[in-house]
Amino acid sequence: MAFVSTNKAPGVYIDEVQVPGPITPAPTAIAAFVGPAQIGPLLKPTLLTNAQQFTQQFGSYITDPQTVYVTHAVNGFFAEGGGQCYFVRVGTGVQAGLALNDRATSNPMPTLQVTALKEGVAGNSVTVQVDDASIASTTATRNQISLVSASGSTAKIANADASKFNPGDIVTLEKGAINDRPTITSITQSTSADLVLTAALTHSYTTGDVQKGAGPKIPIVSASGTTITVAAGDAVNFAAGDTVTITGGGNTEGPTIASIAIHATVTFGAPLAHTYDNTADMRTADLMPGQQRIHVNSVTGIEPGSYVSFTQGGTTEAGVVRTVDTINSSITLTNGLANLYSQASGAANPSIAVQTLEFTLTIVGPTSGTEIFKNLSMDPRHSRYFAEIVSSATVDVELADPPSPSLPAKNLPKVIAATPLQNGKADNIAALTTADFHKGIDTFLRIDEVNLLCIPDSVGGTFQAADTQDIQAYMLAHCEKVVNRFAILDPRSETWTAALDLTQILAQRAGISSDRGMGSLYYPWIAISNPLGSGRVLVPPSGHIAGVYANNDNTRGVFKAPANEAIVSALDLSRVLTDDENGVLNEPGIDVIRAFPGQGIRIWGARTVAPSDITQWRYNSIRRFVNFVEASLRDGSRFAVFEPNNPSLWGTVKRLVTDFLTAQWQQGALEGTTPDQGFSVRVDATLNTPEIIALGQLIIQVTLFTVPPAEFVVFQIIQEPGGSSVSE
Repeated sequence: MAFVSTNKAPGVYIDEVQVPGPITPAPTAIAAFVGPAQIGPLLKPTLLTNAQQFTQQFGSYITDPQTVYVTHAVNGFFAEGGGQCYFVRVGTGVQAGLALNDRATSNPMPTLQVTALKEGVAGNSVTVQVDDASIASTTATRNQISLVSASGSTAKIANADASKFNPGDIVTLEKGAINDRPTITSITQSTSADLVLTAALTHSYTTGDVQKGAGPKIPIVSASGTTITVAAGDAVNFAAGDTVTITGGGNTEGPTIASIAIHATVTFGAPLAHTYDNTADMRTADLMPGQQRIHVNSVTGIEPGSYVSFTQGGTTEAGVVRTVDTINSSITLTNGLANLYSQASGAANPSIAVQTLEFTLTIVGPTSGTEIFKNLSMDPRHSRYFAEIVSSATVDVELADPPSPSLPAKNLPKVIAATPLQNGKADNIAALTTADFHKGIDTFLRIDEVNLLCIPDSVGGTFQAADTQDIQAYMLAHCEKVVNRFAILDPRSETWTAALDLTQILAQRAGISSDRGMGSLYYPWIAISNPLGSGRVLVPPSGHIAGVYANNDNTRGVFKAPANEAIVSALDLSRVLTDDENGVLNEPGIDVIRAFPGQGIRIWGARTVAPSDITQWRYNSIRRFVNFVEASLRDGSRFAVFEPNNPSLWGTVKRLVTDFLTAQWQQGALEGTTPDQGFSVRVDATLNTPEIIALGQLIIQVTLFTVPPAEFVVFQIIQEPGGSSVSE
């Protein structure tokens, strides 16, 4: 921004220039798990940073009525080096709930949703009651005084009346049929008092003193005509009817005081249209439609965000307080008043009642007893905003989704007697369907930072092959839709037989595919130590593999294939494969987990489930690295949105993208011995023609020369007969 020198003194000025910072690498190893659990909220993504948090919030291992594998998967993720993951609990249980409707006159809509913390029929015994409440009740300030005089932009009033008005007040000056409605900008109380005499003085005085009998001699400010002016504090020495002696400049007189006046000066924001004398009045002006600032007798209990009602006779309305002026005892509304409220005195115009509008929630649970949350507000600015105050041991209270369309204060929950929550139902893990898992997956559409998706229970329980295919296809479609997300797919469980039969896993692979390679399928299951007793248990491998991914990303980089890496927690495999058997599975893109003597259980494949003819996305390291670049560029270039689309912006974006990709090349993620052999960034007038710019688009073309993994290491051994010969 150019320096503006207008109205500035010569000198040295500092003008900080903010420039876009380097592109921050996006995360790559935050996992997401979906599955059943003993306890915890349903369909709510919860961030976890260790396995203990899972146990605390969702319970322990489940073996009845069927084994649940996601608990093993989450523990395996952290055991293998994972740092953060989200978990979404799915289930058939339903938390009892109750929608609290707003106060719309017609077609009321939900404004709050009350939901039992736990699913089950017990929630149907919880009751909720809504009552009206009010923190503060006051009236609009109403004052009426007699003027001394008024003209131009000022008025004279008695000093004693000055405290009845404040700067910012709108007042009415009236005398008979004439009136003005100015706004007070300031009130200045007088520092002098006028002793008004019964007859005019013979002389004028600029110095001297005035004395009542043998009392103290009081210095005068001035004296002439029928007025002697003294300091305001000295006026207490005199009273109407007193005969005084004034002396000064060699003259002495003995006038009588008719009255004593101490005047304050009221200054208005604009000149008055009329002139007023001491037969006129000044009063608080009527509250007019559109008026936002209202002077009230007390602002105690009123704050920004307070809903307030204004009532006079049969006229009433509500508004929202934007600001509170505690010094001048006034409130300013977000929107102006809709009605007129008279401030004229008389029985026909009662005081204007001003009252805050809050509500009280009473929640009664079968075991938690009665919880009362008083004086709640629906405005986030308010100190009693319901979301910050309601902390129930029985229910959650949230804004309705979608929110109520009613404006304040119609969006307050309607008063209701104690009403039970409804439709609570117990969880039945055995009754879970693929649709329940779809809903769980969908909750991650709003969580941008998730990178890995695992659903080990898609291959467990009562699910048949078609059910597994349904869930895993939904996982892949989800990852296709969201930037920087990759599915780790589990093999179905299989009945052990002495003879290896790969028909089932090959059929599973044939039923799923992703043209963009957004997932990898692993085989077989792994054996881990039984967390509930002695021996070992077989579990789907996705959670442990996600932990290996995370550890690989953190130690090597996302560009390095997460293969030839040990699964430390794995003790054995459900199937031990030979090289030939491994080859049969590797070709269609099934990543095998192998046992190597002395080297432990290792991931021995890095392919995706992309079709075999789409070699661009054959390897998961390539797919995930490109995901990572896309997410980093998306987040790191957001500053450019709505900036002027000109070569200056093009150069800035190109520099940032080039710097980011150079750092990736230096780490070994891209080909070549120089950066330009590893990537190119193009943003020019050929791509961004006037027609493209007119559409509001900026096109940046980024080409990446990625580094595939060495899947097959081939030594060519050449044996030749004979040897070197020596001759003389």
